[in-house]
Amino acid sequence: MARQGWPRAEGRMTVGLLGGSFDPPHSGHVHISREALKRLRLNAIWWLVTPGNPLKRDAPADLQRRMAAARGLVQHPRIHVSDLEARLGLTYTAETIDALRRHYPDVHFVWLMGADNLAQFHRWQNWRAIMETVPVAVMARPGERISARTSTAAQCYSFAKLPAAAAPVLARRAAPSWCFLNVPMRDISSSEIRRSGAWRA
Repeated sequence: MARQGWPRAEGRMTVGLLGGSFDPPHSGHVHISREALKRLRLNAIWWLVTPGNPLKRDAPADLQRRMAAARGLVQHPRIHVSDLEARLGLTYTAETIDALRRHYPDVHFVWLMGADNLAQFHRWQNWRAIMETVPVAVMARPGERISARTSTAAQCYSFAKLPAAAAPVLARRAAPSWCFLNVPMRDISSSEIRRSGAWRA
């Protein structure tokens, strides 16, 4: 059911959640989304464009600008760009996941993150609740594989780690369940684009 800005979802579909400031969105976001759709056999991916990141000192660009850029970049019928967190007044990922699961009780969600995020995942608000609520797929990024595999989160939940071959069924597994996907990544980041001045100009 889609109302009040909630994305459309039907039945027991599988949905990947890719959260972030998308400041700015870029081809790397599209690339990992397409890979996740294929590797995890998902029905859809929702980009959750956040109002801000509590772990970052500087505020991101205007939300509507980021939303417009994301929607202009995405050319895929199964990737949906949403500002749901801003509409609901939510700040933390754990809150967002809880709200989504209550609104869509029949949908199977899987949280998507880059390996760089796994490396500092233990700094997130209620990070253990996230791991124990939805399956997590970690997408490899250049230079981040070692720090991600030795991270606090990876060590604490080593018992719940699945082989990459289990990726197609991850979204329907009970949490905690996670896997590390070595996906050919594009060496591009939002921070590099901001530093170049192309986004802020």
